[in-house]
Amino acid sequence: MTDITQGHTVQAYNQELGRLRGLVLDMGEYVLEQTRAAAQALIAGDADRARSVIDKEPKLDQMELDADEAIFNLIAKRQPAAIDLRLVLALSKIVGDLERAGDKAERIAWCVVRLLERDGQQPAAKILHHVRVLADLSCAMMERGLDALARAEVEPALDVFADDRRLDDELDAALRHLITFVLQDSSLVGQVVDLVFAIKALERIGQHASNISEQVIFIAKGKDVRYQNKEVLIEALRKRADG
Repeated sequence: MTDITQGHTVQAYNQELGRLRGLVLDMGEYVLEQTRAAAQALIAGDADRARSVIDKEPKLDQMELDADEAIFNLIAKRQPAAIDLRLVLALSKIVGDLERAGDKAERIAWCVVRLLERDGQQPAAKILHHVRVLADLSCAMMERGLDALARAEVEPALDVFADDRRLDDELDAALRHLITFVLQDSSLVGQVVDLVFAIKALERIGQHASNISEQVIFIAKGKDVRYQNKEVLIEALRKRADG
């Protein structure tokens, strides 16, 4: 594990960088917790758990404000350069991705509330098959992205990229699967629409995890890999590590 918040002659500077990274990692863990709770509420038809996710959203907003304030104060006070500046800029972008991922978790929770209020029961298990798959995949991607950030290492970030294609494939499969239920029974249109919103939110959470992993590579390697072909990038970086 590489600790890039250490090594400064001014100990207070180390502490401020470490505190900032800690704030962002805490925010990430909270987002992951919210995502898991929202997905579980959807799969189990648990309205109380869904409302708990919604009620906890303001805490995430406060965590974002705290991180933004820490970033502003660090830039104003320390005027970071080189790798420190990369770290601060990357963490700022990661905070934005985490906030948007948290919003998607709340969106899933609202889908649960609407489904249960309208239908009085959760969707059939066969309809929820791909929801489970996407929930597991997006949470695993977010967990690995946060691990990559905590360790400031490239390899776990590349593992997140490796799931990008699978995430797209699972979303396509889920949409096709849901359409078949509408074709069989038009009364399921409202239910399916809410489930489409939910699976799209799960897919976006996975994409936010991928964005976080891009920033980890920027921190570790000083290379901006946004908009690059992920399969080519994985091969190039792993070859470089092996060499």
